Amino acid sequence: MKKCKEILKDNEVLAFLVGTYVISWLIWMPFVIFTQGWLKGLGSFGPTISALLITGISKGRSGLKELLTKVLIWKVHIFWYVFSFFSTLGAILLSLGIYRLTGGEVVNTNDPGQWYLIPVIFLYVLFFSVTGEEFGWRGFLLPRLQKQYSALSSSLIIGLFWGFWHLPLFLIQGDFHAHIPFLLFILQDVALAVILTWIYNNTRGSLLLVHLFHAASNATVGLLPILPMKAGDSLMPLYITVVVLVLVALAIVIIYGPKTLTRTRAKITSS
Repeated sequence: MKKCKEILKDNEVLAFLVGTYVISWLIWMPFVIFTQGWLKGLGSFGPTISALLITGISKGRSGLKELLTKVLIWKVHIFWYVFSFFSTLGAILLSLGIYRLTGGEVVNTNDPGQWYLIPVIFLYVLFFSVTGEEFGWRGFLLPRLQKQYSALSSSLIIGLFWGFWHLPLFLIQGDFHAHIPFLLFILQDVALAVILTWIYNNTRGSLLLVHLFHAASNATVGLLPILPMKAGDSLMPLYITVVVLVLVALAIVIIYGPKTLTRTRAKITSS
C-alpha cells in the first residue's frame, strides 16, 4: 500500500488526467447514443472527483483540507471580484457591438422579463457544473504543473487537456457543444486557461475567484446571443468573442510576463 502511494505521488498529474477523462467520459459516452438524461451533468464532476481521490490517497486529510480550503480565500482586491463577475460580459458585449457594426444582426431570444433569473442561473452553473471542474483543473493540476513549467506553459497544457476533455459533448445530439467548431472551442479554453491562471496566481491561489469567473462566464454565454442557436445560426459573434479572449490573454502575458503572470514574480506552487 505504501509503495502504491509513492507511485501515485510520483505520477499525480498523469493519474489526475486519466482519472478525469475516465470518470467523465464513462458518464458522457452513453449519451452519444441516448442523447438525454439528467445523469449527463454528473460528467462535469470528473476533475474534482479525480483530484479529491488522488489527494486523499497520496496526502490524506491534510492534503484534502489544503485543497478544499482554497475556496475560502476571499480577502483579495475588489478588482478581482469585478473582473471575475463582469469581464466576460464586457467581452461579449464588445463582440456583439463589433458584429453589429460589420452588418450582423443581433438576435436576442431571451425574455427580458425573466432577467431576474440571472442569479438563479449563476448559482446553478456554479454548484452543478463549475464546482465539478475547478478543484481539479486549477486547484489540483495548475500548482503541480507550475512546479515544473512557467505559468504560461502550464496554462497552455491545461487549456488543451481541458478543451479535449469536452470532446464527448460535441458528439451528443442536442448539446450546445455540437453547434460549435471543436478547434474554436479548444482555442477558447486555452485563452481562458491563461486568464484563469492569472486570476489564481494573483489572488494567492483563490479557488473562490476562479469559481466566480468560470461560473459568470458560462452563465453570461448562456444568457446573451453569442452561441449560434441564439445568434440566428451565425458563428461570427462567437468567433469575434474568442478573438477578444485571445487578445486579452496575450495582453496579460505581455504585461505580466509568461513566467508567473504576476507582478511579484512568485507563482503559486503549493499542493
